[in-house]
Amino acid sequence: MKFTGELHAWLPYVIKIRFVIITFVFAIEFSLRQVVPDLSHPEAVRNLGMVVILWYILNLFFLIYNQISRDYLQQAYLQILSDVCVITAIVHVTGDLDSNYLSLYLVAIILASMLLPRGRVFLVAAVSFVFMGFLLELAYLPSLYPDVALDHPALRFLATSSPFPVDLGRLQVKIFASLFGFFAVAYLASYLAESLRKTGAELRDKRGQVASLQAINESIIQSMRDGLITTDLNGTIQDLNPAGAAILGRRPGELKGKPLREVLAGLPLAAGVGAESTMPNPRQEVTYMHPTGERRFLGIAASPLILPETGRVGYVYNFRDLTEEKRLEAEYRAIDRMATLGRLSAAIAHEIRNPLASIAGSVKVLQSIAYLDEDQAKLIDIVSGESERLNKLVSDFLIYSREQKFEFRDVDVVKLLEETLLLLQHHPLFGPGYRVERKLPRRPVVACADPDKLRQVFWNICDNSLKAMPEGGTLTAEVEDGATAYVRVALADSGVGLDEAQIDRLFEPFQAGFANGTGLGLAIVFQIVRGHHGRIHVKSAPGKGTRFLIELPRRQP
Repeated sequence: MKFTGELHAWLPYVIKIRFVIITFVFAIEFSLRQVVPDLSHPEAVRNLGMVVILWYILNLFFLIYNQISRDYLQQAYLQILSDVCVITAIVHVTGDLDSNYLSLYLVAIILASMLLPRGRVFLVAAVSFVFMGFLLELAYLPSLYPDVALDHPALRFLATSSPFPVDLGRLQVKIFASLFGFFAVAYLASYLAESLRKTGAELRDKRGQVASLQAINESIIQSMRDGLITTDLNGTIQDLNPAGAAILGRRPGELKGKPLREVLAGLPLAAGVGAESTMPNPRQEVTYMHPTGERRFLGIAASPLILPETGRVGYVYNFRDLTEEKRLEAEYRAIDRMATLGRLSAAIAHEIRNPLASIAGSVKVLQSIAYLDEDQAKLIDIVSGESERLNKLVSDFLIYSREQKFEFRDVDVVKLLEETLLLLQHHPLFGPGYRVERKLPRRPVVACADPDKLRQVFWNICDNSLKAMPEGGTLTAEVEDGATAYVRVALADSGVGLDEAQIDRLFEPFQAGFANGTGLGLAIVFQIVRGHHGRIHVKSAPGKGTRFLIELPRRQP
């Protein structure tokens, strides 16, 4: 068994116990001498005081030595040996066989069982017995063996310093009883200490396993990409992992103790406690208003939190942000609808274009060969204008339905946008109430794109922005040149804005929101941006304008 780690922890504790024992011994002796004056013997009290002071000094030495030495086993042996020697001195100065402190040997054996292996505890018991027996034999040597000559001064001091008469039978009983007691205490104390060590080792192992499991569970929770909320049976939030806090836009400890219903409004929670409690719908979707003001969609799965000992104690809500998935899903649906509408548009356009061309040609011929009064001339002009409008609509249908072909090359996005804004400022709709705000970098920002298609994207969006500001307003153009794989172009107006239903179907064909619109401008924008392997995002609200964000790859797709 490895005792080094245990000794490191136990040695200071044993030193403190020894201080208490030393103080207790001297206090008992001093109090006893004060209460029973007949027992007072100034020389004995003085000798005991000197031994106690010596024991204090030794204990202080061990306390300092424990701080500077790492040989803990050697310290244990020194402390136990010094204890046996000092206890022997205490027994001698307090009456030898009649001393009240013979039981201190048992204390030394118990302390040894705390510090040493079990076999060494029996060795300490044997050494204690030898010291005690040697002391008693020498102390009563003249009474036991009158003819023995005591030539050595130390032997003479031990033999003559005990003024108490001795009973040989009593001495033998005391010695043999001490022998039995020492080894019995050594056996029991070492057995208990050994059991305590094994139990402590098992507890440390179990504690380590529990700590390891807790660390693994904590790491799993901290590493989850989905959000995790735990609540009690009343729906009060107990814990929130970092991913969940990031999804909700909160700090991890900010929501602890708050009702979950306040955080996720509209989430059906569990009701009741105990057997009458009901689980919420295991899987559901809710709308969450992010602290930034953005509406997000959360997918939430609920399950009961059950402990083996107490049963159900709360609920676990696992959730994830579905906003991007919803956007992509809507985008794919729009692409599918647009593909279907594109094929239908192409078929219809081909069927309409031929008779439309015949009608337009016939009207021109009729206008040239017949005399028409003023009303008839107006009707002919109306037919001609509507024919041209229908022809433009058919041409847009064909452009949208036809597979786009791109000629990619490195282009300066800032230059293309500046050209588009210059043309826009000469647009017939651009009046004195309109203003263009440019937030463009001075250096070129290069993206891999088809310049003609990209001009069409910028123009269609800017044209829609003018129509969205009939009373005038500000169009803001911005190019963000960050250290990313995409160039970001933002076009924002201060117009009428769009509601959620309009945003969801904004890039679908035939969604004209303005007079004389074909409803294909933004559908073509979406088609071109997708053809560039880019992305386009829209943020808008009624009365707060609309912002288009276009992301174009820097390198060729």
